Amino acid sequence: MATYHIIKTSDNIVENTIDWDGDTSVWSPPSGYYAVQAGICTEYGVQGIIGDKYNSSGVGIGSTSTDTDCMWIPQ
Repeated sequence: MATYHIIKTSDNIVENTIDWDGDTSVWSPPSGYYAVQAGICTEYGVQGIIGDKYNSSGVGIGSTSTDTDCMWIPQ
């Protein structure tokens, strides 16, 4: 099992965090959502939290909503 964030497609906001094996034949996110495996950060634990905005082209964890070059942006 791994930790995944469930992200709303319309705004890329993390709506939930789950433990899942990634097997979409058993379960998949509902319509309007997608799953991203959460990375592990030694300083903070799991990267990204519920309420963060996901930026697939970013790197790291932002500290404010203006950190738009980060992967996980607090809102």
